[in-house]
Amino acid sequence: MISSIILLSFFIFCLCIFFRYDQKSIIGASFDAAFVESFLRKFGGSTLSHLLFLKDKQVFIAQDDSVLISYRQKGNKYIVLGDPIGEEVLFESGLDEFIAAVNERRGRVIFYQTSDRFMTYFHDRGYRFFKIGEEAKVCLKSFTIEGKKAAKLRSTKNKFTREGYVFSVVYPPFSSDLLEELKSVSDEWLAERHEKSFSVSSFQEDYVNRFMVSLLRNPEGKIVAFASLPTDKKPYETISIDLMRYTNDCPAGAMDMVFTSTILWAKQKGFISCSLGMSPLSNVGTNKDAHFKERLARYAFLNGCKFYNFKGLRSYKAKFASDWSPRYLVYKKSLLIILVLQLLLIVRKEPKPAQLIFVKKVFRDKKAI
Repeated sequence: MISSIILLSFFIFCLCIFFRYDQKSIIGASFDAAFVESFLRKFGGSTLSHLLFLKDKQVFIAQDDSVLISYRQKGNKYIVLGDPIGEEVLFESGLDEFIAAVNERRGRVIFYQTSDRFMTYFHDRGYRFFKIGEEAKVCLKSFTIEGKKAAKLRSTKNKFTREGYVFSVVYPPFSSDLLEELKSVSDEWLAERHEKSFSVSSFQEDYVNRFMVSLLRNPEGKIVAFASLPTDKKPYETISIDLMRYTNDCPAGAMDMVFTSTILWAKQKGFISCSLGMSPLSNVGTNKDAHFKERLARYAFLNGCKFYNFKGLRSYKAKFASDWSPRYLVYKKSLLIILVLQLLLIVRKEPKPAQLIFVKKVFRDKKAI
């Protein structure tokens, strides 16, 4: 009993530390979507850069408008989502600039879903790493639904086509009628669920209206499933299957139809790869000599279906994906379990539109992030 009270008190204390109010408020102009859009068109983005337009993160511009870092501030923690984007040769200098600015404010930087590209950089600066999963990608050049291996996908696609279902990809801007129909599908899918944020997309009309959308209509013309399709803004390089929603009466296999048809469409259009997003805890702690925390994560992957079906998500994406890239949590001097809890709270927090603050060159004048 006493040990439970102590543990609960420790947990509450950690949350209070994490969410404590920062007296130095964020300074910057309102989010400049036009600037971010032009930045992405100039330099290209990543398979996470479209999440900027959820407007629930802050943006730091470094190296004379050549490097962009997306993050969210909570208390004294600055949680960066993914790798920096912009002029590649300036990435490390841009990271140095951001870390120095946070250090001036006695803050701590945490990197979430970063790739292995910067492992040497982080290692040399005393950071610790924890693999949190893998990003699944489809190599479009080699993807096919021909042959024995793809028989189920081919059979599903043929079945839906035979029964009169119609797949299409539509381009923005969309009519108010289409957006209303998409919202209706999304609301039906949500039901008792809540939208997430930060690293997970949510249905917002201005967000969905920025990207191509794949649609699956039933024989009566009603939309039964859809998926938004942002790109990395690099000419025909990578497209992502992002926000996915379907109706309650959507027949079994409908999302397989959407995925298969979208991937084949992207291949026909000349894209190189298709990102299916991260599969949490995929291939973490698989080696018998892995650290205890990684073996614990492996146990959660194999047995965590009651709370989150890690294994099922990996298996589903594996039906399509051919490439798996590791993603990491990078941090300093923090208890890993507390960081994981904090990240879960951030991701599970319902989005607040227009929360994003655009920060440009503010550190030059010793201003706050």
